[in-house]
Amino acid sequence: MARREDILVEIVGRLKAQRSVKLGVVQRDPIVIEELAATAFPAVYIETTDEDIEDITMSMGASGLIRKGLMEVSIVLVVGGRERDTQRNIAVEAIENTLMADRSLDSTVEDIRLTRVETITTGESAPFASCGMIFTVEYCYQLNNT
Repeated sequence: MARREDILVEIVGRLKAQRSVKLGVVQRDPIVIEELAATAFPAVYIETTDEDIEDITMSMGASGLIRKGLMEVSIVLVVGGRERDTQRNIAVEAIENTLMADRSLDSTVEDIRLTRVETITTGESAPFASCGMIFTVEYCYQLNNT
């Protein structure tokens, strides 16, 4: 599997396993809010956005070129019902605590950090509220010469 996808699979797994806030749906595909049952909230979907890449080694060598990626991961959180802002704030903190507990995620990730929380407004959203949590993931990978 692609290195970027491995990182996202790890994030999805950690969010599904956390128990500080019961997340109804955690998935890689965008959510169609109207198709979700009330028990699916808070709902989360995760996708990669921008990435900056730089070479760590200057030549391919026998084992390949070593590169460093600084990837942004967007975690979109959707809550529904009463006290939407409170629900959103509690879920944001739970997600942040879960992913920041072990900032290396695995052997190739050097760091993950929450860099921004953005409120998402799409017309009349009641009874739903959403936000995007932007995490920056710093990782290294090998570009093979095959």
